[in-house]
Amino acid sequence: MAASNETKHKETFDQLKDLKPSRNGNYLGEKGEKFYIAVSPEEIYELSPLAYYVWLLCDGEHTVAEIAERMSKDLSMPLEEIIEPLIIALDGLSNVNLVIMAPKKEEEGSQQ
Repeated sequence: MAASNETKHKETFDQLKDLKPSRNGNYLGEKGEKFYIAVSPEEIYELSPLAYYVWLLCDGEHTVAEIAERMSKDLSMPLEEIIEPLIIALDGLSNVNLVIMAPKKEEEGSQQ
């Protein structure tokens, strides 16, 4: 069953790799290994260190593929081992609007 999950996450990664996710919400603080982000005064989320790290990397400038490469370098892990936790974190963050997935903008020079 693990292989099918791995395949599913790889397929999702392939679909998302060119998108440029941007974080949404405001950092409120941390307590221990919990990080608190508010989308609104009524909506406050508690993030794990991994989810918070992914949230920080979602700057709207870098694609999902570039974020995966950055995580691979920062964590000294093979890219293949980064994909599953990255996709799980992005899915959770986007489900609660802490990350907005935006398409990669066309290059300026490609206009006719």
